[in-house]
Amino acid sequence: MKILIGITLLLIFFISDLNAQERVPEDKVTRIYLTFEQKVDIQPDLLQMNLHLTSKADKEAEVVNALGDIDKAIRALGIDYSGGKYSVEKNCFYEKNKWKCVGYIGNLHYYFKLTNPKEQNKILEAIESVKEKLGDKVEYSVDQPQWVVTEKQTKRLEKNLQMDLISQAAEFAKEVGEKIGRKCSIFSIDFDMSRGILLYSPVFLKSAERRAAPSIEAPEPKKDDKVINVKAKVNMICVEHQNKY
Repeated sequence: MKILIGITLLLIFFISDLNAQERVPEDKVTRIYLTFEQKVDIQPDLLQMNLHLTSKADKEAEVVNALGDIDKAIRALGIDYSGGKYSVEKNCFYEKNKWKCVGYIGNLHYYFKLTNPKEQNKILEAIESVKEKLGDKVEYSVDQPQWVVTEKQTKRLEKNLQMDLISQAAEFAKEVGEKIGRKCSIFSIDFDMSRGILLYSPVFLKSAERRAAPSIEAPEPKKDDKVINVKAKVNMICVEHQNKY
């Protein structure tokens, strides 16, 4: 993981009114506004893959059984997934200015988050094995696999950056106070976080036409770095040492 640290300091010194409780003369108060920034480049750790399957047959039971065979093959892989929801309905479509219904159609969806891109091949090979048995009753498509960063990892890095920025701001307040001969304290910190844009290589696959023994090598999307950027807008107040606020 490469860490790029950039600090932008915007210093504006001016005299302003404090509230009545502070009771500090205006000429003895200095406010300082600055912005600290840190950026972290990290590599995504999960390959997100969306899989859509369809089955067509003359009877509803045939469609349900076909989808069931696919589901058994997917579950047998032991790869974690979400989804698995399905639907079965009449296969109706608009043709020659009228609606036409031929048999039934079923849809099945899976969502995978893979730690190893080679697991794509296992999933697709398992489906092809079912297609060997069922033939044209089953078709599938893979919609734009992409690398993503887990929410847990993102939040952990954002927290680390926030703590680093707080330390930098506190150290800066101390150094400024020594420089101008006043006691400087952090009055407020406002964090602004940006997770940037994750670029990915889109891929769209359709069912293979061949009927040989299934062996698949799916494309592996490029793992582009993702940028996490945290800014801290800091408001400091500096007063002469004998004053307390």
